[in-house]
Parts: sequence; structure tokens; C-alpha cells
Amino acid sequence: MSSHEVPRGRPDGNRVGRGGPLARLWWIGLPLVPLQGYRLKRTLPRFADADGTTGRVGSGARRLSVVALGDSVTAGYALDHHRSSIAGQLALRLAERYDATVDWRACARSGATAGEALELVSREALAGADLVFVSIGVNDLKNLHSTTRYRRELEGLLDEVLAAAPRAQVCLLGIPPLQHFPAFPRPLADALGWRGRVFDAIGVRAIRARPRTFRIETDEALGPDMFAGDGFHPSPTLHAAFADAVMAIHRLPAEDSGSPGRGAD
Repeated sequence: MSSHEVPRGRPDGNRVGRGGPLARLWWIGLPLVPLQGYRLKRTLPRFADADGTTGRVGSGARRLSVVALGDSVTAGYALDHHRSSIAGQLALRLAERYDATVDWRACARSGATAGEALELVSREALAGADLVFVSIGVNDLKNLHSTTRYRRELEGLLDEVLAAAPRAQVCLLGIPPLQHFPAFPRPLADALGWRGRVFDAIGVRAIRARPRTFRIETDEALGPDMFAGDGFHPSPTLHAAFADAVMAIHRLPAEDSGSPGRGAD
């Protein structure tokens, strides 16, 4: 797991364009991809989203709020409770770091796309947020949305969140290395991985252009313990790793500063 802020106007060192020669020749097996995708959709184990979409940890005098927004990652798919998801794990770490009482709210649904995500969260929840974690994009790419559509809807989502959450820092989860996921056979894995890198580059540029935003990414193969039973969605271990990556960057302003939070420079 690696994490970094993508500063405005600076090269980001993103992984886009990397990959071995076999990965670059995934298109040779392109005729197999629709069949593999159809079979995977029918055979992939099904789980529910996590319970506990709202919760609270800590007992300190300072009050903080975390909103997790987007798709199955932030919905806690295949987890029993949001205490183990990115929402609960971020709340726990914020409570410990700032000796605070921290509320979490998961505004997410498995299958959500960038164009649907904003419908899942209320402006009231965003108005009080100190940190918003956004996971989006994998459904857009697997649903064959165009890059133009994804760029427009992702940028619209980020702009709306920033406007509705005036003091929050907003973290975007990068598109993961889908070519390494255990659930996906080749050449489907390579096709998804290639498309994922294209979509991830859109997210990099969107974050670079906006204040109060940063992103985290997974840029290497993940071990089996990082996945739920379907070999696709993150396990509690990976959710915890996401939270650690966020906290390596995230810093709140001093409690009495009265200024919006900003990411690390």
C-alpha cells in the first residue's frame, strides 16, 4: 500500500502506463473477455453491505465527523459491520489521534457509479464533515462508461462534495490494480487492469486541480488476506490499510484556528 497527495501543478509519479509485456498484449484474448465476464458475474459469491452505517467512537471533547461516500468499498460490502470498514477505521484513528469524539456515516451503495454517488449523501451530512472518503470508478469502468462521461461525473461529484463540505478534506481512493485481483481470470484481468489505469489517470488529474483533496492508491499486487471471500472486495485488513494510508497524509487544523482543514503540503 502506498499513499501520497497529488499536489496541484506538480508531477504525481502515478503508476499509469506501467505493466509488463504480457499485460500490454491483453487484447489478443479480447474475444474471451465477454464470456469470462458473464461467467464471473454468475458465479461470484454474493454478500451484503455492512451494518452500522452510522456510529461513534471516542469520548474526547473535540467533535469530528467522517463521511464515507461511494460504491461497495465505502458500503462495507462483505463486512459484518462498519466498525471494520474504512468509515469506522478512520473514525477510530481520528479519535485516537485528536482525543476526540468522532461520528462516522457511510453514504454508499454497492454498484454505485460516479453519477449516482451524490444521490446517496445528504447535504446535512456533508456540511458537518471534517473528512470525506470517496471510493468510486470501478463500476463506471466495468459498466463500460466512456472516459468522457467518467471525467465529467467524477469532477462534478468532487466539486459538489467540496461545496457542500466547506471544512472537509476529501480523499479519493485510486482505482486498484484490477489485473492482480484473485477473482479475475486472464485475459479479463488484464483488460480490467488496462482500463483501470486509464480511469485512474482521470482521478489523478481531478485531484491535482482541486484544493482540500488528496488521494491514496494501491500500486502493487495485494496478498490474499487483503480480499474478502469473493477475491474482489477488500477485507478488514485492507480497509485498515486504507485508513492507515489516509492518516499518513491527513492533518486537521488546530482546533481554535477556524480555518478549513488542508492536506499535507
